[in-house]
Amino acid sequence: MNHGKRTMLGGLTAVGVLGISMAAVGANTVKETVDNCMNAHAVLLVSRSGNHALLWQLIGNVVKSNSYEFRVQSDYEPMVSQKVSFRQYDVELTNGATAYVAHCGHGGTCNKLAHAILKNYPDAGSPWVFCGQVPYLLQNPSSAPSF
Repeated sequence: MNHGKRTMLGGLTAVGVLGISMAAVGANTVKETVDNCMNAHAVLLVSRSGNHALLWQLIGNVVKSNSYEFRVQSDYEPMVSQKVSFRQYDVELTNGATAYVAHCGHGGTCNKLAHAILKNYPDAGSPWVFCGQVPYLLQNPSSAPSF
């Protein structure tokens, strides 16, 4: 067990900040979408720390270590697997929270990325992957740094 990761990521959860029921998702599990979704989004981490550079670095490390599965683009393409884009959002109604989100043109790609994040950072909470529009609670998107 890597206690350094726990210290850096303690308290991060998409479930708690976005108001998703813990019973429906399960602690430290991935809430998946359907693999054939053409407009998928994965809330990978949510934090109030304000340490955006560190959190993007952690996400980038996972992407780089799985570069054969994920190709970072400025925008994803519907119906195309493996291509992923990233944005960060302010979380509405939750003062100071930021969501770190992957966007994919294939639900299976976002599901795999969410599982890879949880595998590498098991104390990061419960990534949530969904199909369709970005939830209204996620506001003010901004681009992620390059990995």
